[in-house]
Amino acid sequence: MEIYRSPQSRKQAEQPRGIYYSRLKLISGVVIWTLATVFFGVLTWQSLPKSNVWIFVAFITLASAWMFFNCVTALGRLDRPVLLIGRDGIRFPDGVLIAWEDMQENLYVDQSYMGLPVLKMVRIKTTLAKPRVKKMRVSALAMDSDEYMALCDSYSQGGGAPATR
Repeated sequence: MEIYRSPQSRKQAEQPRGIYYSRLKLISGVVIWTLATVFFGVLTWQSLPKSNVWIFVAFITLASAWMFFNCVTALGRLDRPVLLIGRDGIRFPDGVLIAWEDMQENLYVDQSYMGLPVLKMVRIKTTLAKPRVKKMRVSALAMDSDEYMALCDSYSQGGGAPATR
């Protein structure tokens, strides 16, 4: 049984849906990575005269500064969608469009260790020569795995955007 949709509603459902960054997740990331960078920076400074441990701690400081930088740059792009999911496929921020018929596998990887999130990533294996596998970290998206997979199922089967309650 098919549900009746008005022509305007049908036309709107066929438009690609943009997935954006979550402002709250990015701001909390900035706070966490600022504190981590300061903490590991102080540890690096304290361990300089003592031994060569400072090299390892400095590496951790640089990694946390890089994560801080990633959060701040993403805050500047809140008005642009990160992923565009539509009837033609999934479009990534670098402009790569992977059509539904070119996908072999579409996974939303959500790994955690003892309740702490470790990795959230979209990984798509394709039949294309390039890219064979397309990956993107999605920790700060305003969408969870269930919503992502439901949206992909809806568009890949030609139904348009699912009804929201």
